[in-house]
Amino acid sequence: MNKLSTKDFLGLKGYTKNELEGILDLATAMKQGDDRNEYLKGKFMGMLFNSASTRTRVSFQVGAKSLGGHMEYYHKDVLQLSRGETIRDTATVLGKYLNGLVVRYYDMQQYGFGRASLNEIAKHAGIPIINALDDKEHPCQVMADILTLREKFGEDYKKKNIVLTWGYSRYQKSPGVPHSFLTAAAALGMNIKVVNPKGFDLDEEFRCHAEEMKKTSGASISYSNDLTEASADADVIYVKSYKSLTMSSEEDLKVREELRNDWMISDQHFAVARPEALFMNCMPFIRGEQVTAAVADHPRSIVYDEAENRLHVQKAIMASIL
Repeated sequence: MNKLSTKDFLGLKGYTKNELEGILDLATAMKQGDDRNEYLKGKFMGMLFNSASTRTRVSFQVGAKSLGGHMEYYHKDVLQLSRGETIRDTATVLGKYLNGLVVRYYDMQQYGFGRASLNEIAKHAGIPIINALDDKEHPCQVMADILTLREKFGEDYKKKNIVLTWGYSRYQKSPGVPHSFLTAAAALGMNIKVVNPKGFDLDEEFRCHAEEMKKTSGASISYSNDLTEASADADVIYVKSYKSLTMSSEEDLKVREELRNDWMISDQHFAVARPEALFMNCMPFIRGEQVTAAVADHPRSIVYDEAENRLHVQKAIMASIL
């Protein structure tokens, strides 16, 4: 097993192709039972969240236990953070008790708040910090997505036509998944088309980084505002809703309601995709919003495979960091 080059796992921009593939290789070995080492034996881990979670919380708790460690869950509302204690003080104290901390922290009414909070925690905790979703990235989810693609297509996954599209949701979510997916695709040399309505462009920080990375990785990255056209010959359609980074909350809600019918993945998009095209989503989703029930529950949907692989990838990340 190769240790990662950073103390913390906050995002994917700092990692090389070899480091990302090393995580995937270790996750595969763990999933297949070829690596049963208790990398966290005697370690005490914590999770600090300020929003709800199903897959992230449970997979980290199970993963830590299976690696010989222990993981406790703390929601902001039951800590003194809810009464005004600073992030700095909370992080410093938690660092005295724990060997590592998994953090999910963001507020989409204040884009950048989550990443600033994560950086503050990493600065003062003095222990490894793993990003379990902020307002800029969701690296654990995307590594699970890439593992799933590699399982389905083998090493040819890098050559497949992947459509990463915005989709309607009544909720204003983080763009962490598309940002991290774009970053990983650029580093690994993948073929990706980012699709979104006007006004829902991804952060220029991540677009510029991807453009720079593809010069050496051979990645193919393009952008479109036409979902039907972009779906033509797609091998994968991955839908993820997120809040506009340029509109106010009120304006975003108004615009997304106008876009609802045109930005829901349905059979019409798979009719122009390749015959064996796959559907992906990080979950949770509401059938009839980002995707129709017919697509979500079709054999082409691999959403549960993605969810399962959260466990194996996060075990590999914890082992590599700790």
